[in-house]
Amino acid sequence: MRMTLRSLPLVLISTLLLTDISYATPPSSVDQRIDFLMGANSHTRYHQFFDSFQRAVTNHDARQVATMLDYPLTAQVAGRDKILLNSQQFLAVYDKIFTPSLREVVRKQRYSDLFANSDGVMIGEHGEIWFSGICHQTSCTRYTIKIIRINGNSR
Repeated sequence: MRMTLRSLPLVLISTLLLTDISYATPPSSVDQRIDFLMGANSHTRYHQFFDSFQRAVTNHDARQVATMLDYPLTAQVAGRDKILLNSQQFLAVYDKIFTPSLREVVRKQRYSDLFANSDGVMIGEHGEIWFSGICHQTSCTRYTIKIIRINGNSR
């Protein structure tokens, strides 16, 4: 027996149509930009990193945030640049870096509104936080996404 759309149950037709539509939907422009800049299909890892970082900052989980930084890291501490060499130094000044206003910037940031260029991906309208892939070898086929700069909140 030959199958046609008419011979398929309505539920199956609906499923097929919805599946076709979802595959036809183009990726978001931030996904395309990240893939172009950071490598094909890298947007998934960047999106996961962003979600994890946002959750850690929103939950005030300083220890989790500390694992997401690339040391040495330059961060704004009480309005001045400070080089932090390790997680212990970071944890000692966490509250001076992640002030309520900077936490609010991170909390309000939407993935779809992130800015990306060859330096990395920016959180906040004024470049408050930057993250990017850190290569493990010259070819950069293996990398870890980390926070590379915290400029603080200039407001």
